[in-house]
Amino acid sequence: MTTVALFFMQSLLVVCLPYLVWRLLKLRNWIPLVVLQILFGIVLGPAVLGGVAPKLWPLLFTRESLTALSGLAWLAVVLFAFLTGLHLQPSTFKGLGRSFVVVSLSSIFTPTLLGTLAGWWIAYLHPEAVGPAATTGQFAAAIGVCIGVTALPVLGAILRESGLITHRVGRISLGIAAINDATLWVLLTFILVGLSPRGMTPLSGFWLSVVGLIYLFLMFVPVRVLLQHRIGGSEVLTESGLVMVCAAIFGSAFVAEWCGLHAVLGGFVAGAIMPRKVAQAIIAQLEPITVMVLLPFFFIRTGLTTHFDLFSGGLLEVFLIATVTSVLGKFWGTALPARWMGEGWPVACALGTLMQTKGMMEVVVLTVLLEVKVVSATCFSGMLFMAIATTILTAPALRMICRFTSLPCPDKTAPPDSSPSL
Repeated sequence: MTTVALFFMQSLLVVCLPYLVWRLLKLRNWIPLVVLQILFGIVLGPAVLGGVAPKLWPLLFTRESLTALSGLAWLAVVLFAFLTGLHLQPSTFKGLGRSFVVVSLSSIFTPTLLGTLAGWWIAYLHPEAVGPAATTGQFAAAIGVCIGVTALPVLGAILRESGLITHRVGRISLGIAAINDATLWVLLTFILVGLSPRGMTPLSGFWLSVVGLIYLFLMFVPVRVLLQHRIGGSEVLTESGLVMVCAAIFGSAFVAEWCGLHAVLGGFVAGAIMPRKVAQAIIAQLEPITVMVLLPFFFIRTGLTTHFDLFSGGLLEVFLIATVTSVLGKFWGTALPARWMGEGWPVACALGTLMQTKGMMEVVVLTVLLEVKVVSATCFSGMLFMAIATTILTAPALRMICRFTSLPCPDKTAPPDSSPSL
């Protein structure tokens, strides 16, 4: 089989098969599509398919085909980060009141601080979980960021499917998730800047930080003004406008990677500076192809780099510690302050449950941390399974809360179909 034929066979497997299974088994109201795509990526990797069929796997994923998949994977994740920044709409926060600020801060920093403590515990129990480029403190901070993640796009999909998208719960949870995403990238940037690559002196690290600050200034001031002037006056995106958007995305990703901040952060910054008036037109053109076609290639790349042993004590302990910390930290870090600020228990519990969604955001963060060698492959796998477990549990837990409270019941309000989202 030629390399081209092999690539398109892989495309059939990673793009079409998960969606087909998702629709035929009617899993829409139970499992977000992103979870199934991640699972397919893991199954097709060396840890599962490579173990079950060790002679078939090298034929399906040759060295040449892996090179092609790698390029598509990074294009997908940068576009996803861009769309995440683009989804941060200021209108989301209007009319939510002062209590929203308290709940948002608690929902971010409570699980992050607990996750940092869990990271120290993991490092103590399993020193091999710490990546070779990180200190124990940097590793613990990275685990804290991973525990504190809430994925805005997959949360929006769950809210649409549950009928809560226009409810107060939906508006508050989307606002919290938006602030969570923005805070996540700031914290991740601090971790990346704090790393000391081989050969980097304190002076060179200082200048690298200065270059990074100059990059952020240029993006948020002159580039943002230029984009507002050229494409911000219309709600329609022309061909030349689309080219300008792509130039901003790829240019930002290139400079961020060159500065040592990571290309993914560059994509997010490009999305954050886009004019709000044209945001929906950009989303309409880029999100479907990114979500349905490109991102599955990132998941298969993630699966191809996921080496694990299900019977490994280290992996199981990382998974259990991370899952328990994430569930408790996210739920009580959101529900208790919401109740304290005057929300009823049904709304408070629903908010605490919705904040559990990790989705694609967790996979991106973990991949970045693995690439820069902050976490080991075993730790990466354990945290990845935590993200899958918490995301799967969100919709059934929300359904249970709605069924026994006054909140709208998903079974009665869910639309007959909705476009899958991450």
